Amino acid sequence: MECPYSLINNFTISFNSERPIATNPLWKRFLFVYASLMNILHIDSCALGDNSTSRQITAAAIAALTSANDQATVLYRDLAASPLSHASGPLLQVISQRWDDDIPMHAELRAEALQSASLLQEFQSADVVVLGAPMHNFSIPSTLKAWMDRLLEVHTSAANERDARPHLLLVTSGCDVLGLDSREDLMNNHEGQLKAAFTFMGVQRLQVVRKLADLQQALELKQAA
Repeated sequence: MECPYSLINNFTISFNSERPIATNPLWKRFLFVYASLMNILHIDSCALGDNSTSRQITAAAIAALTSANDQATVLYRDLAASPLSHASGPLLQVISQRWDDDIPMHAELRAEALQSASLLQEFQSADVVVLGAPMHNFSIPSTLKAWMDRLLEVHTSAANERDARPHLLLVTSGCDVLGLDSREDLMNNHEGQLKAAFTFMGVQRLQVVRKLADLQQALELKQAA
């Protein structure tokens, strides 16, 4: 079932680190607790546009975070509208520092390598990452896989760099047309693989959000000690 945007304006949100922040009267239902940060990385990957449940949920999450903190900054990447190229063999060799002199280095490849490093820096610098990761045809969208391939490869090769420490809101959706028995197993497997990847990258705080109603629990967080 889709989650219409009209539901978003029915929430009440109050984020807090040490003192209460004034409640926005447009938000009528949820009381959230969050640190007064924050740098937010917002990523969508579903190709269905406004018909996408995951996009509607990530939009609600961003609205909640920014409504409660007027100093929040949001960096948005729409991987479906502006897809990354899939990682080629030469790019993986450059990232992993296993360069073969027989493969010529050129401007396009150099730009791809620099972009990959920049993507990891964006992720590591975020306090909160709101990531739309629906399941399409039993897997994540290929555009999201291209993004993750780059992050994982750069992270693996940069062993001396700090791990990613954002709080990750992992918005999943999909499988609505499948039987109820198989749906739960497939979604658990889908989410389990994503959790494994981000745990490998050092993410320690991760909440899965499958539907709009899950946002309250996902955002009821206090600043990490």
